[in-house]
Amino acid sequence: MSSKLGKDVPWESSMRGTLYKQLRVHPKPLQPRPNLQGQTAIITGGNGGLGLEAGRQLLDLGLSNLILAVRSQAKGDAAAAKLREEFPDSTIDVSILDMADYSSILSFGDRCRNLQGSIDYVILNAGLQNSSFEKNSETGHEAVMQTNYLSTVLLLLLLIPIVKEKHIKTKINRPPVITIVGSDTMYFSTFDSPGSIFAKTDDPDRFSKMQNYSDSKFLLMMFIARLAEKVDPDDVLINVCNPGLTGGTSLGHEGDALLNRIVISLFTKAVGRSLFSGASNYIHALLGEGKQSHGSFVSEWSIKPYAAAMYTEAGNDLADKLWQETKEELKFASKVGAQEFFSS
Repeated sequence: MSSKLGKDVPWESSMRGTLYKQLRVHPKPLQPRPNLQGQTAIITGGNGGLGLEAGRQLLDLGLSNLILAVRSQAKGDAAAAKLREEFPDSTIDVSILDMADYSSILSFGDRCRNLQGSIDYVILNAGLQNSSFEKNSETGHEAVMQTNYLSTVLLLLLLIPIVKEKHIKTKINRPPVITIVGSDTMYFSTFDSPGSIFAKTDDPDRFSKMQNYSDSKFLLMMFIARLAEKVDPDDVLINVCNPGLTGGTSLGHEGDALLNRIVISLFTKAVGRSLFSGASNYIHALLGEGKQSHGSFVSEWSIKPYAAAMYTEAGNDLADKLWQETKEELKFASKVGAQEFFSS
């Protein structure tokens, strides 16, 4: 469990440790090889990059039903067509989900509730990294924080009772698993907030491409660790996984100046993982660690520590504040299926 690994934070958060992990640590094959026949998985942001590769790896393990939750119908259909050619015996569907739009998230939750059978695995992969400050037109919150934190938490709170209920009805003897894509950049977050958390993240004067991204992933990990205390892993197992720096994705490339894109591309080629390796971290988080990973951070195919602040009294106070502010922001979800998380 990540909660017991505080002593490992200095290495995990060091530049030497980061480079070692990127260059010297490699995927661990799952033993024994799982057979996912008859099971269903959902992947958000599943039309390209790590999401698509994770879908391919699940299908290669015999997954019977895959739902790609995507913003673009055309891109989703194209991705599904590729996978159907490769895995003709599996059913691959596309469902629209815009993580920048609360109403789209609520509609997606309704569709999940109405699915027949179990939902065995969910990968919340959709994410955002911007080069400049941008506000979400609906909520007014900074766009990276909106997508990576608020919208992801909303979808998670909606899905937990849905997959739990389906698990009970189908009487399957293993819990469904939801893994949320985080990032080891959380180790470099210096976030604290004597005032409102969201007022701080919404401040354009403090925007930084890397800082806002790492802050969003730090706060996400902090919330999920607290949420896991309220969810029985026998009902639904939740964890956070980190693919590491990976080539072949579009994350963070939009809007950068040409020189920045060249530098990032060269650095990624030098130390980045392949899509296969990055996505295999997702699969390991789903299948490789079991209940000991509940509420934990899974990276480099093993359970790793939280960010340093999460082992401190100040971090605990910040987590309390984050929980309360998030409940207030997402209180409308208490009326649409996520009631149990708003009573404390």
